[in-house]
Amino acid sequence: MRSPCPPARHPRGLPPLVLITAIFVAACGSPPPPPPPPPPPPTPAVETRPTESASTQSEIGGMNEEATERAFQSIGSAIQECIAAGTARVKPLGGTVTIALRVGSDGAAKWAYLKSSNLGDRATEKCILDAVRAKAWPKPLGGDGLAEKSFELAAQSEPIAIDEEREKRPIALVRKEAFKCRKGVRGTFTATVYVRTNGAVLATSVTPPHAKGEDAADCMAEIIKKVKFVPGGNRTGKFSFEL
Repeated sequence: MRSPCPPARHPRGLPPLVLITAIFVAACGSPPPPPPPPPPPPTPAVETRPTESASTQSEIGGMNEEATERAFQSIGSAIQECIAAGTARVKPLGGTVTIALRVGSDGAAKWAYLKSSNLGDRATEKCILDAVRAKAWPKPLGGDGLAEKSFELAAQSEPIAIDEEREKRPIALVRKEAFKCRKGVRGTFTATVYVRTNGAVLATSVTPPHAKGEDAADCMAEIIKKVKFVPGGNRTGKFSFEL
């Protein structure tokens, strides 16, 4: 039988093994595989721009600080009237107040509440908030605007500082009853109370954790007014506690 690959001659100068291998690969090996297909042309880049939905757009814009400060100053007389009326009822009225509000694109206050206050008279605080809500504020840019303002009121007659530890029982009663006022509102409320020499409440206020707690704060203040506390001494006392 004839061999499919005839014996090759050995050129001079090359070792037989190398020649055999080289000739076998060249003459008897399998045909080389076809070249790979050319790579597909690159997909042209398409420029995409993310679109913001209403839920992802920023809701908070900016407010001009100078214009906002002037707006607060413009309601100073209204706030003074609130304080004067409060002092007529509660002589030792005093404390520090921080107002927080959110202003819509039309310049109207969407909400306002006292972020912190130990003023101790809910009627005075509500009067101040009414003045804030009625004010036309500078229109914010890029969304609703947030603003805060703090001020301090010196008491005409300093009340006695009552130790919260002395009021454990009344506070426990208030906390139990005040829980009914929450109606799903979460967060810490802070109550401030002026106590007469006979233990009755002269005035009280409750600051909510956020604007949605205003109604709950009113409800809690009404509960506190009905509670008898431990007198602080021979003049009106004052203390604060959390609810």
